[in-house]
Amino acid sequence: DKLVVPEKVEQVKPPKIAFGYNFDKYNVIQDTIRKDDTFGKLLYENHIGFGQIEKIVQATKDTFNVKRLNVGKPYTILKSKDSLDKAQVFIYQKNKIDYVVFDFKNDTLIKANNASKPVIIKEKTASGIR
Repeated sequence: DKLVVPEKVEQVKPPKIAFGYNFDKYNVIQDTIRKDDTFGKLLYENHIGFGQIEKIVQATKDTFNVKRLNVGKPYTILKSKDSLDKAQVFIYQKNKIDYVVFDFKNDTLIKANNASKPVIIKEKTASGIR
């Protein structure tokens, strides 16, 4: 009998998918809105110029008013993994379920949409005897 040594098996971890994006394809920043944060400031700090910020605000104003970012709410910025390290997607979580996605990867197709995380309602019943 010959002893067979298995080849090294490489573990492949599944991609982290959230908000409809594969986080493995981006440099990801997850933080919360602070007192002096604005939509423009957050994007500017992540290599988006003022002209582009204005374009994003105008293109998405019917979906979400960026002046309504609330302190303490979580946000996610997805940035390119190249040397530009430029923000491409901004996700703002309005509450535990609802969020808005600003996608400006493509300069000519800036979009924003409101979405909700799937909610599972579990009904539990308890009983007892007194």
